[in-house]
Parts: sequence; structure tokens; C-alpha cells
Amino acid sequence: MFFKKYLFGDNAVYYAENPVEGHEDKTVIGLAIYPQYVPFPSNPCLDSLIQVAFSGDEGLIDYTYGVTMRNRVGTLLYVEKQTADENGVFTLLTDGNGNYYKHFLNYDKNTDVFEIYVEYENRTKQPRVLEMLSSFSVSGICSSDRGDTVGLTLHRMTSAWSRECRLKSESFSALGLDMSWARYGIKCEKWGQIGSMPNRNYYPFAAIEDIRNQIVWGVQIEAPYSWQLEVYKEKETCSLTGGLADFEYGHWRKEIPAGGTFSTHRAFFTLKRELLGACNALVKYADARLSVPPSEEDMPVLFNEYCTTWGCPSEENVEKILRSIKDFPIQTFVIDCGWYKPDNKGWCNAIGDWNESKALFPEGIRRVAETIKANGMQAGVWFEFEVTGRDSDCFYDTDKLLTRDNSVITSKNRRFLDLRKENVESYLQEKMIGFLKENGFSYLKVDYNDTYGVGCDGAESLGEGGREVAEKSLCWLDTLRREIPELVIENCASGGSRIEPLCMSKVSMCSFSDAHECNEIPLVAANVSRVVPARQIQIWAVLRKDDTPSRTIYSLCAAMMGRICLSGDVLNMSDEKRELIRKGLSFYNLVKDIVRFGDIAELDCNVEYYRAPEGRQVYVKEYGAKKLLIVHFLENSNSVTIPLGEYRICEAYTDLEYNAENGKLKISVQGNYRAGAFLLEKKK
Repeated sequence: MFFKKYLFGDNAVYYAENPVEGHEDKTVIGLAIYPQYVPFPSNPCLDSLIQVAFSGDEGLIDYTYGVTMRNRVGTLLYVEKQTADENGVFTLLTDGNGNYYKHFLNYDKNTDVFEIYVEYENRTKQPRVLEMLSSFSVSGICSSDRGDTVGLTLHRMTSAWSRECRLKSESFSALGLDMSWARYGIKCEKWGQIGSMPNRNYYPFAAIEDIRNQIVWGVQIEAPYSWQLEVYKEKETCSLTGGLADFEYGHWRKEIPAGGTFSTHRAFFTLKRELLGACNALVKYADARLSVPPSEEDMPVLFNEYCTTWGCPSEENVEKILRSIKDFPIQTFVIDCGWYKPDNKGWCNAIGDWNESKALFPEGIRRVAETIKANGMQAGVWFEFEVTGRDSDCFYDTDKLLTRDNSVITSKNRRFLDLRKENVESYLQEKMIGFLKENGFSYLKVDYNDTYGVGCDGAESLGEGGREVAEKSLCWLDTLRREIPELVIENCASGGSRIEPLCMSKVSMCSFSDAHECNEIPLVAANVSRVVPARQIQIWAVLRKDDTPSRTIYSLCAAMMGRICLSGDVLNMSDEKRELIRKGLSFYNLVKDIVRFGDIAELDCNVEYYRAPEGRQVYVKEYGAKKLLIVHFLENSNSVTIPLGEYRICEAYTDLEYNAENGKLKISVQGNYRAGAFLLEKKK
């Protein structure tokens, strides 16, 4: 029987041949990963590390149809070749009938993260139709001292508009992930999302925690289109699998010609003692993959005029705003939606034609971009280039649009460009790339405010059509960076609906949410920071002339968890409020290194209802000998005492009453929506 063990850091990686119960002489090759100090389970119940299904495949396990496409007959593979070094393991598997699989497990010692993906090659001399091919599958997961899954917890992150990446933790028993008395009858917890907004419903993340033994198996997957994750439970142990949504879940089916190949996107896997440790490792790996323009290295503060003009930017008001913010340390100014507004229609549904408004910009938008640059800032502009609105001519140019069952896909006031077509490519080359170059914009906010759902015509299946279009969207990000090398790209999709790892690896930053100025901003910002590098999280700090000083501090402290994006009533600010903003930005510049490079050491939030928030949130990042402590008090919150240990307070940005003595920080609260940010350093 095939069995190999490899050590990477503190991790032990096992490849083991396992019999398929109920099938004489049939075996699979499984992958299990455990801490080195944990013995390999005596009864691991591994299933195949390659989870694949072809049209017409038989199922190997009872009761799986309609629940999961795992463990079909295509998973009966043996190892033809395996090589390993300090950077990972390469495994070539085959069924002996011309179906070959390259399984890559690459290890990054700097972050302790594994990168896993699969490439299928069809050597059968006839077409094969894939209906499932997962990016990864790790099995043999169990409570290490018991040998079963009793006591395990599944962590996921739910996502919706303005409520991105909220942690959801459930015990295996609450999910019904228990073994039956006869070790028979599968249970599968399967989740994901369908369509072109990957961070909708759930974020593509999962972690299984053995709290008693302090082991967390954590994973993120690249997921630009419909995706799924599964916890599969049958016998003592369980498996965690994920990747592109399969035929039963996402209507995906793809024909691979003889000699053809198909590669999955990547999964990023880590093993830690606790959940925040797993999140920190995955975020560090994502950060290390980034390649951004030099202007981004210092995490400059931005100003976006959307919450100032609400979709009506103009030469006149942009110039007024520039004069009003000239004494703030802002390096980027973004003109948001509305610059293309027709004279006789509103801006919201006029997207798609992309003709600058002569009424709003009588001397041309180029002149405004030049004025922005003359004020020492890079000029940015908003596009929603993949869709078209009902009030545009492009909306009715059906030859450019996606269809499903030969009908144009229409979601209320939006239709979707078929990015696979040459006429669409040439249209966007002129309307977007030509526009950016001609007018001197070096910052692009890419928005995307609806989804085409299950898929579209033009491929072997609706799901494959949708996947092709999503891949072309990613290619446009590459094209933009190639054509305008200095371009900073912001990924915005109704806020944070496309902040999955692959898209984020191609951009400088994301809009963390469309939570523009609501009370729950610090809660959403902290949640997103678990899975996206802080230097990529652009957080709104909308400043209103009638805000109390406490509310201004509350907003700025929330934005300090990532990249500060200012907006709001800057034309009518009092001198006192302007000074309060300057102090906040000055404090932010002191702690940028902690924001960018630090690990989340604590995220303690007792707020249950975000729209009626009662409670408080304590957020701590640690970097070297320094910590950044950010505390937000919402409604009906009490005073809080925080252990300082060997740290002392060096600087603070707050109007809260606080006292630091005897190794403790006690913060007193009077009123609602109060906050403070504290820079701590180790005592010498």
C-alpha cells in the first residue's frame, strides 16, 4: 500500500492509499495534514485527494447523488510518480485508462501556507466531459485525542451587501455531522455561491477547529465565479474539499478534447493552533503575492467625492473640494460615478456609453484630472465596465450582451457585456483604456453592481459560459496593468462582493464594503481584515459637518484598520473639526507599519445585531514590539478594562476617558458611538 510522509515546518503531510469500503480491491490515494506532534490517526478513513466526476460516472458511495459529487468512480487512482523537496510535493496520478492528474502541493516557509491545485490531462484519445474537479481535498480530519469528529467546530464567513465576511461558527453536532451507529450513510455540509459576485452569501473560506487539542485546518480558495466548499462526513473522520462549483450545484460541465488539459484555481491551506493564527497566515500569504505600483507602498490616504456629491461630480465642485482638503495629507483623489451623466437622464442607469458630460465638465474631464495632479495627488475615476444600464445606447446593442437560453440576461436595469467577443474588446479598449490614457488617470475604481447568476450561453454548459466570462474579466485587469503600468486598481463590487483571493491578487486594493457611514463600519472592517491584507482594505471615513467630535473620531478609528478613504462635508468643516481630522491622520501615519505588517492579536466583538448594535469591539494588531489597539463602543456599552502586560501607551487618538496603571488600561464610556485608537510599545 502506498504511504509517504513529508515534513514542512511544523506540519506532517501524509499521502496514503486507502481501501474503498464495499468495493473489493479498489483503493484511493488520500491526503492528510496534521501537526508533527500529533500521531497519524489509526483509522484515518481517507478518500481521494483528486475529487473528479465525469458525465456518466458511477458513484462509489450510497446516498451521495443530489448531495455531493465527491467519490465518483473517477477518483480510483494510483500514483505513477511523486517527487518532493523543501518547497512541496508533486504527484502524478492516473486511472490506467488515459486520465492523468498532476497534483501540486507547494509550501511557503515564510507564511507556513500550502498552495494546492490540480491539472487534468486527457490522454484517452477521445473527448471527456468534466462535471467536477476540485482544487483541493484534505481528508482524515478528526479530534486527535479521540479519533473521531466529536467536539469539532466549522468556521465560515457569511457575506451580503454591507455585511461582508461575518464569522459564523457551528459545532459539528449542530450541523448534524455525526457518524451513524453503523458507520454508514453520508452527511455533507456544502455551501458556496452561484454567479459572478464571489463574496455573496459566503466568503470562500473555511476552517475546522479541534478546540480541545488546539488544531485548526484553515483554507481560502481562489473563486472568481461560482464556487463551493464541502465538509464530507461518513465514518470516524471527515474531509474538507473545495473549488469551482460542480454540475449539480453550479451547472458546470466542460468538454476536454483528446490531448487537452484543464487546471483548477488554487487553494491556500494552513494548519495553526487557533483561528486567528490561521487567518493571519493566509493574509500574509495573500500579501506576499501582491505586485502593486510604487505609489501604493506607503499606503496613501485617499479622498473619494462620492459621499460629497452623491453621483454628481463636476469641474466646479471637484475644484472646490480640492481647495478644502489641500492641508490634509491626501495622495489620491477619485472622481466616482456620474461623470458620464447624459443631459436628459440620471447617472445611475446611464452606464455603458461612457461619454463624459459636457455640462458637468465644460472644459473636459482631462482638465480636472490635471488640476488634481497639480494639487499633488494622483487622479482617479470610476468605471463599471462589464455592464450596461437601461438608459444607455449600449443596453440595446444586443450583439454585445450575454444571453441565457437565447434571451438577453437582464437584471432590473442592468445587462452584461460578453467579454469573450472581439467587438466588446475593441469597444472597451476605446471607451475605457483609451479614456484613461487620454485623460491622464492613474487610478481606476472598478465597480460591479449585479451578477449574471448561474451562467450564460456560448459554452458546453451555462456554468462554463459564466466561468469563461469571469476569466475574461480577470484578463482585463491584466490588460489594464500592462497598458498603464502605473495604474492603481480598486476592486469594488457593490462594496466587497468580489474580494476573493484571485481577483485581489491582481489589484492594489478593494472597497471593503458599501457601508459608507453607518454605525457598523468598524464591525465590517474588522471582519474583512481577517481575510484580506490590511493594505488592500479601503475603508470609508465619511465626515459630516454636524457630526460630534466623538463621531468623527469613531469614523476615523474604524478606517485605521486598513486604508483610510475620506469623503463627506469637507466644504463646510469648522476649523476645530479640521484640526481633529489632521490629528487622526497624523496618528494613522504613526501606526501604518502595524496596520500593514501586523498580525491580528485579538478581535473581541459582542455585538449581535449590526443594525441595532449594542456592545463593543476590541481590535488589536501586533507588530514587533508595538501594538495598535482600536476600541469601538456602540450602544449601551460598558466601560472596559484591557490588560497591558509589558506594554505602555505611547500615543492615543480619542476623546474617551482612560487610565493606564498597574498593567491595565481602563476606558470609561459615556454616551454611544465612541472610540479610541492607542499605540502601545513594549517597556524597555
